[in-house]
Amino acid sequence: MEHIETVKWNVLERFSKVARFSRDTAANILEHPLARPLVPHLPPGVNNLLQSDPTVGEYDAGRLYLAKWALSVAEQAEDAARLEHPDQLLSNNWKKRWSDAELRPWEEETEVGTFEVLSGDPTLLPLHASRSEPLNAEKWFSFFDDIEGRLRVEVNEVREAVFRGGVEDDIRIEVWKFFLGIYPWDSSRVERDSILEAKKKEYLDLKREWWDDPEVQSSSNYKEQKCRIEKDVIRTDRTISFFAVEDIPHPDPLSSASSNLTNNHLESMKAILMTYNFYKKDLGYVQGMSDLLAPVYVVMRDEIAAFWAFVGFMERVESNFYRDQVSMRKQLLTLDHLIQFMDPRLYKHLQKTESLNLFFCFRWILIWFKREFKWDDVLCLWEVLWTDYLSSQFHLFFALAILDKNRDIIMENLKQFDEILKYVNELSMNIRLDETLLRAETLFLQFQRMVRAIDRKRSEDTKEISGVRRRKGKEPENGEEEASTSNATTAKLPVVSDLLRELLNKESP
Repeated sequence: MEHIETVKWNVLERFSKVARFSRDTAANILEHPLARPLVPHLPPGVNNLLQSDPTVGEYDAGRLYLAKWALSVAEQAEDAARLEHPDQLLSNNWKKRWSDAELRPWEEETEVGTFEVLSGDPTLLPLHASRSEPLNAEKWFSFFDDIEGRLRVEVNEVREAVFRGGVEDDIRIEVWKFFLGIYPWDSSRVERDSILEAKKKEYLDLKREWWDDPEVQSSSNYKEQKCRIEKDVIRTDRTISFFAVEDIPHPDPLSSASSNLTNNHLESMKAILMTYNFYKKDLGYVQGMSDLLAPVYVVMRDEIAAFWAFVGFMERVESNFYRDQVSMRKQLLTLDHLIQFMDPRLYKHLQKTESLNLFFCFRWILIWFKREFKWDDVLCLWEVLWTDYLSSQFHLFFALAILDKNRDIIMENLKQFDEILKYVNELSMNIRLDETLLRAETLFLQFQRMVRAIDRKRSEDTKEISGVRRRKGKEPENGEEEASTSNATTAKLPVVSDLLRELLNKESP
């Protein structure tokens, strides 16, 4: 059973790479002899997708069309409102739904009034999410002293500046070297120069393990990984100018590439990934890593710096690529808990449509929304997520923000697993970054407030019950009634699971 569960996740991972999911695509994959025995173990929605009647499919397509039309109308209305109030990225309707005075999801699911839960807590601050201009060179260099080049402000101040607005392109290479661990935050200018020299030597030593060794290059493992890396690199971001032009002969005439031409940047990408394969022998190269490397390489513009920046990035996300899929399951389960906690109505709809596997979020998390946004937006999003300013798992709030933006459309128009899957997949390249970041921050602040309010309420009830017990002999009837009321109130509060509490941590797992 454990083997079947593992293979099931691998099949789901394959589905996640299909940008335009269809019944034919699913059928072709699962008609393979090796995949056929897995069909009974896949989510019911996938089986429904394969077995559904074509006539029914026409109605499905109609609902999907209506959902897209509804999104288009909503965004046109938001654009019109934004012309009148250019400083507002979020609609007033959404702000009302998540206003300071009300937590509607609680009221829908419990009899505990919002006022009762939140009243009397002076620590609850107004919710205030904001975006600012990107961090520029003048501001960046002001963070460092002129003599030794050491950081003279708190690291959190730098994190907030990047979190609020991202980074201007001319300083991105230096900023990323800090956030991706090449430079320690407490290093001096001289120390950073020494670090680069040491990293250069270390990289070249690693590269020689395979570059200059005919025995290694003749091994089946090397050939297999080389072929896998080659196939992935030549398909990664080829519309970007760095990778678009093929202007030199391919160094390997026996390569599996369809063209006998390549370029220096493509070859550097292959070298970095092969070196990483030897650097992380227990993990090696896994499909999807080339997606994460490409933006890092373009920003660093250098093979050695790009390798170490990629290593730093992978330290955060390498568990996404573990073959046991434990990390991916945990993140999807955390997102499941988060949706249930923040938006029970949406959660119930996903439950009803057999979509709680959150399969449509798999690709988002696996490669950090790389295929959901245009190039420049990906750079900005990643550097915001690297800050850990609010949470080391802020990417899950970002995922929640995308779902929250589309919740009404999903609940009103999409009634089946495959409809939701197709609709969400086709949001790719149509998600507004700044608006979604604002929404994600507001959702985090609301989540933080809700957890604090629940903890405060539970603490108050515990103290009240303890007090009743101490004076029980004097006022037994009244005391028992108070304790019963407190217990009933506490029982109706949403559960804050350990996974949800981990979302409040700022340290990377």
